[in-house]
Amino acid sequence: MDTSRHDNRANGRRRRKGGGGRRMAHGPRSPHPHIPLTDEGTPAAIPDAPPVSPVVFVSAESRERYPWVPARVIAGSVWRGPGHERVRVDENGHAAPWKTVQRAG
Repeated sequence: MDTSRHDNRANGRRRRKGGGGRRMAHGPRSPHPHIPLTDEGTPAAIPDAPPVSPVVFVSAESRERYPWVPARVIAGSVWRGPGHERVRVDENGHAAPWKTVQRAG
C-alpha cells in the first residue's frame, strides 16, 4: 500500500484559527508617531505643519442673513443651519452659500 499520498494530504491546507491578520510586534516602539507637547501639555507646533487658519469676526450683514453662524469663526469654516443650508465664512468674515445639493426626491 502506498502511504505517501496520505502524508501530503494536509500540506498547505491547515488554517490558522483566531484572526490570521498581521500581529503587532511587542517592544519599546510605539505604532503612533511622537507628538511634541508644550509645558502646559498641549500639542506643540510641528516645523513642517501647514499654517493655521486665522480666526475672523463674521460681518454684521452675514450675521443678519445667517443668524446661526457664531460671531467669531475660523476662516474657511462651513456652518450648517436650518434645513441643512450650508454657508462658508471667508477670510474677510463674509458668509456665502456653500455646496448646496438638490436631492431628487
